[in-house]
Amino acid sequence: MKALPTFNHVVEGPQGAPWLTFIPGIGNDAGFWAEQAAALATHFRVLRFDPWGHGHSPAPPQDCRFADIREGVVQLWDSLGIQRSGLVGLGFGGSLALALGIEHPERVERIAAFCCRPRQPDDRRDFWRARCEAAQAQGIDKLADVTVDRWLSADFRAAHPDVDQLLRQMMKNTTLDGYLAYVQAFIEMDFSARFSELRVPTLLVAGEHDHGGGPVPDMQAMAEQNPHSTLAIIAGVGHIGNHEAPAEVKRLLRQFFVD
Repeated sequence: MKALPTFNHVVEGPQGAPWLTFIPGIGNDAGFWAEQAAALATHFRVLRFDPWGHGHSPAPPQDCRFADIREGVVQLWDSLGIQRSGLVGLGFGGSLALALGIEHPERVERIAAFCCRPRQPDDRRDFWRARCEAAQAQGIDKLADVTVDRWLSADFRAAHPDVDQLLRQMMKNTTLDGYLAYVQAFIEMDFSARFSELRVPTLLVAGEHDHGGGPVPDMQAMAEQNPHSTLAIIAGVGHIGNHEAPAEVKRLLRQFFVD
């Protein structure tokens, strides 16, 4: 197996409990899922981590591919002695969770995948290429402000300045190399032909107003394609549902992983 950089990571919860791994998305770090992880750490040994080039993790490997990022998670599990884990992810993190379930079903107990899909449509690939150009031309700080303004409505940002600041700072703590590597991996990612092979029990969660990351029609089609998956839709939220509706996301996760 190719040797890959490790991820900066945080482990919480009781020794000997089943493992649950939270996967952040592009421009997010281990803090992205902190609230949900804390809620489930009474039942699980919880693992959170910073992606390469994000937070306190080292730079991504040269010519980083989607498969490298996927196998990097497996190597992190190996280093911690994790044989099997549940998975939670959103956006890129949701797609990565699904890919791990397809490629390593013996290592994955259950998956909750939010606002994601197995392949970026052509128009979204163009969108991400434009984001890379903007990051290189204007820098990560400018891109972070544009991105969070897109993620969260003006009314939500005004009512929840702590969430607004948290998400901006996460992205501003991302290196340009880290951002570019993950976006390129997102662009080349395509396991759509294999999604029907997924045999791990999977909860797909869409945000009613998420029109980019994992639109409701796309996630409905995914659920129809795979009999091992079910779909939940969170009303009134966009892409960052775990910060827009944290109580509902915690309820869904408890229901799926615990009840």
